Amino acid sequence: MIQTELKELSIDFPHPGETIAPGSYSFRIAAPLDAKEVSLSIDDEAWHACRQSEGRWWFDWSGAAVGDHVAVCRVIECDGSAHLTQPRLFRVQPR
Repeated sequence: MIQTELKELSIDFPHPGETIAPGSYSFRIAAPLDAKEVSLSIDDEAWHACRQSEGRWWFDWSGAAVGDHVAVCRVIECDGSAHLTQPRLFRVQPR
């Protein structure tokens, strides 16, 4: 599987360096709607499937530990090619 960067692929939220509150959070991802698979990995852990809704892809995250984190999104197209976002750094901190 070849991994490249896809022009239409980005993590919309959280923004780079954004601080989010502990609890539940929904990542919003811009990716082709006809993708075979869209998934998200946080802190180099397992890939989690994203859901499609309202023209975007989403991942609902809960139970986040306080501290700095990094998220990467992966898209697998119908032809099997894989594309990754640049790592997105963000922080979880009580407000």
